[in-house]
Amino acid sequence: MDLGFLRRAEQRFASRIAVTPDPGVVTALLQAQLAASAAAHAEALREEPKVSDPIAEIVLGGSEWRRAVSAQRGSFNSGLAAEGDGN
Repeated sequence: MDLGFLRRAEQRFASRIAVTPDPGVVTALLQAQLAASAAAHAEALREEPKVSDPIAEIVLGGSEWRRAVSAQRGSFNSGLAAEGDGN
């Protein structure tokens, strides 16, 4: 078996110096990635469920329907949603 390609790759990349990543940059990139995740978006929606009429927003499919679903907490009964008990 010819393993010459490994020797050629080693010779080609031997003169290159590996870059050590800056810990601050890595941390900032990880935080930015986490903030853009689906879980972060869901948490942001959950924090501010401020919709005047959540049921109407859900039924009409308005622009704030995600916040309305969060405000209703899985219930079509506004009284139960306000209590936080669900159905």
